[in-house]
Amino acid sequence: MRHRPSLHFDDLRAVVALAEELNFHRAARKVGLSQPGVTRVLAKVERHVGTCLFERSHSKRQSVFPTDAGRSYVAQARLALAHSDIAVLDARETMQGRDHRIVVGRSPYADRLLVDILRSMELPLYPNLRVDLSTRYAGELPACVRSGECDLAVITNPPKDQDLTTTPLSSSPFAVVLPEGHRCANDKVIKLSHLSSTPWIFLERQVHPALYDAFENRARDLGIGPERIHHVANAEEACEMVCRVGGAAFLSPRGASERRKGRRGPLYPAGRGSFLGHASCGPRREWLNAGQ
Repeated sequence: MRHRPSLHFDDLRAVVALAEELNFHRAARKVGLSQPGVTRVLAKVERHVGTCLFERSHSKRQSVFPTDAGRSYVAQARLALAHSDIAVLDARETMQGRDHRIVVGRSPYADRLLVDILRSMELPLYPNLRVDLSTRYAGELPACVRSGECDLAVITNPPKDQDLTTTPLSSSPFAVVLPEGHRCANDKVIKLSHLSSTPWIFLERQVHPALYDAFENRARDLGIGPERIHHVANAEEACEMVCRVGGAAFLSPRGASERRKGRRGPLYPAGRGSFLGHASCGPRREWLNAGQ
């Protein structure tokens, strides 16, 4: 059997730095090695993996670029390094008698009921466990879980990600705010196809990229062009836009709850034929030791 060289976390850090800098000199400076040292580390890792992770480039600024195998390897190497850092931190906190904590990511628009449940969660078998909440935009939460910044996250309509597992927590239709006198104002449930001739209003893409793209694709299917789509930052602004352009604003359950307090424009549920939003909890997957 051919002997494979053993790897250390410093080797992984050098490879990750090279993937980030795409330049041997800058990567070497980042991890405190010489340029030949990074070259030797890369050769060692590639022998261990058994395939080429980086291709050489003739560009002055970019001396390498990762192969498909290299991108996959670097993604898992980042996870391994993150877990190693967390293991060290947990060991030190245990030695010092500190409480352990779980960091749960959530977006500013997460369902308040779910957030309240997380805040009040108690685990009798872990009396010293503390749950801390970290707020990020929904599009940033998967990366926070992958990197180890969050232990898990409550995400609305999470994108498919092979590095994460998802568990559905709840499912609820979006609410639609319509102007007074709209032809659908008397319908108890509204399908998106009923609004094909009405301007659409929803939150900026940065708030939730996957959800935004889903709405945009559905609008395109119904023949609604970009000129008839309006973007807002929050539920209050959405309701103001409804009055201004006579459009239909799509709100999450939380946004709908806030809108009810303002009592501005009729509020209706989007029907089963519409795009439904749901919240999911994305914990980190099990990972393999870098030396295996």
